[in-house]
Amino acid sequence: MRRLLGISTFLFLSVVSSWSSELTRCCNSGARHFRKTATCSLIATESAAVTCTRTASICCLRALLDQSCDHGTNMADTEEYCPANLNQVGGGIRKECCDCCLLAKDLIRRNAECIAPLGFSAQCLRSFNKCCHRKTEISFPEPLLMTNRPESLHFLGVGDRCASAKCEHLCSDRGGETVECSCRAGYDLGPDGTSCVDIDECLLLVDDCLESQRCLNTPGSFKCIRTISCGTGYVIDSENTEECIDVDECTRGLHDCGPLYVCRNTQGSYRCDPKKCAEGELMNPRTGECTHVDCPIGFKPENGRCEDVNECETVGRCRQFEECINTPGSYRCQEKGNLCTNGYRMDRDTGFCVDINECVEETHQCEDKQCINLLGSYKCRCSAGYEFNETTMRCEDIDECNKFAGHVCSLHATCENTIGSFECHCKDGFKLATDARNCDDIDECELGIAKCAQKCINIPGSYQCICKRGYQLGADGITCEDIDECSLWAGSGDDLCMGGCINTPGSYICNCPPGYEIQKDAKTCKDIDECERGECQGTDRICVNTLGSFKCHHIECPPNYIHDKHYKNRCNRPRHLCDPLTEVQCKAYPVHVSWQYIAIPRHVPISSQRTSITLFTIKGPSNPNSVVQFELNLKSAETERIDVLPAVRSNFLLQKGDERNSAIISLRDSLDGPQDIVLELVLRLTVNGVFQGKFIANLIVYVSAMKRQRNLPLTVLS
Repeated sequence: MRRLLGISTFLFLSVVSSWSSELTRCCNSGARHFRKTATCSLIATESAAVTCTRTASICCLRALLDQSCDHGTNMADTEEYCPANLNQVGGGIRKECCDCCLLAKDLIRRNAECIAPLGFSAQCLRSFNKCCHRKTEISFPEPLLMTNRPESLHFLGVGDRCASAKCEHLCSDRGGETVECSCRAGYDLGPDGTSCVDIDECLLLVDDCLESQRCLNTPGSFKCIRTISCGTGYVIDSENTEECIDVDECTRGLHDCGPLYVCRNTQGSYRCDPKKCAEGELMNPRTGECTHVDCPIGFKPENGRCEDVNECETVGRCRQFEECINTPGSYRCQEKGNLCTNGYRMDRDTGFCVDINECVEETHQCEDKQCINLLGSYKCRCSAGYEFNETTMRCEDIDECNKFAGHVCSLHATCENTIGSFECHCKDGFKLATDARNCDDIDECELGIAKCAQKCINIPGSYQCICKRGYQLGADGITCEDIDECSLWAGSGDDLCMGGCINTPGSYICNCPPGYEIQKDAKTCKDIDECERGECQGTDRICVNTLGSFKCHHIECPPNYIHDKHYKNRCNRPRHLCDPLTEVQCKAYPVHVSWQYIAIPRHVPISSQRTSITLFTIKGPSNPNSVVQFELNLKSAETERIDVLPAVRSNFLLQKGDERNSAIISLRDSLDGPQDIVLELVLRLTVNGVFQGKFIANLIVYVSAMKRQRNLPLTVLS
């Protein structure tokens, strides 16, 4: 049990160590990214895990804060001023470190004790301590003297006050009240002003280690330790570069080459090359040693053994009409036979090889005496469709279909090889052209071959049947079936007809609801304008045509108002009404009250492409001294059925018009019908900044019970 516990602990620690090492690499990636790009966006990490990307982001921001703090400290040193650029990235920490440094410098000027109060942040405390022990640089004439002490090096001035100082590294006597201690590179001055504290470059992420290395802090510096092992045949140069260097297996005796081979080092490996003995030496097959050997006459040492010498390679061993034949250790000469290659024979007079004319000696195999002599051979002149085979020395048929595949016949044909020629066979729907190679399309529609019920379209190699409007092609691809448009569009919310729909062969006809009349196309229903027929009678009545019906609107003026003589839909305020009133009281009464009407179908389509529909456009005075303020109110919305949702004020939009002192009232939501809506538009007129009066326009919107007919534009009656 104790052993299992130990193994578990070891595995846990290994996992934790591996996890910590991986997060450290992610942290280093974030810090390097900031030092290279000065941003913390799009950080590239070696792992896509959320823990790695989050760690890289944290360390990148920490590098940003450290750099901003250093900038603030330097700003306090050089400019004695800390601007409050809080909206800039790192501006807050930059100002904080700048103020902390200035605080330290103020304490130094007052000869006060330079001790930071409690509550300072780590960055502020670092800047404060750094500036606490940094004084204004004063040039001094006396040279500095360097002396050695057991624990460190100090620089002593002529006055020798540094001799009694407790500076750990460097001491400068600038002639002030006290000497100034400083540290070597890689150290920061401690809070006591004398000791030197090692800077952990790894913790501050100011190292320049590679992705494959980890940072190891050392006193006054740091080292980059490689974390990725080298491959086979390489080792890490831990003494100098920390990079992978080649292992010389040959000099280290790490190779397995036998005694018959010589080891040759290569990058990451080695090679075993066979040993070679010098001329006249023989290799011992067991030890690989080379020893001098004496071969018999006619033999020579070669590759560790005695090889026969080919005396016939030397010119002139035999006479002109003799041939040299090599033998083991010697050679012999014998009279030549026909040693010429095929197609030649030896001339006994000259001893040279001369060409055999197979055509003259009729030793050829050509037909019809179509023989052509060549040096050392011959060839036959073949007929069209044949080619000469130099192996069989015969004319053989050319298979044009395979040899010139795709280039002999049309793409719409198949190629068939024949003796001495070929034939092209066109595919169905094509016929062979006059050149016997290409194929022409057969127009089945024009020749009457097609079996289409209505219309035919010719296509390469075939044809296609199509149907007239109102029909669709049947499953057999030939017959045409009537499309029942009424059933197809029924219940889709976008009916073909406003009333009833009757299917007909290839089309349909519509019945119109009351208030509409059918047009010549037997599909379109047109609204009947009852007002043109004089349905409303009376001088105080206004006829308003609606979609499928009409409204007789009775204009009833408010008390003390009279009908306008010129406008039937307007009531004016009489002049005597204001006689007993003050000017302010009089202006509270509208100058005139008017009525405007409009009729729209229900469920007017409103979409992202068409966000509103203009209903009314109201214009006021256009002179530059006048200003009109508009106010829109919903007075009432009456529905005829309980399932119709009445309109609300938010369904309508009041906007400023393009012209001066004009307004546009639009519908912003689709409304159900039937319903009657009354909107009140109040116009307040001001001239040269003085209120002159108000006007009221009653805007009546009649929403029809009928929807607009499909494929027809929106109909608005006003």
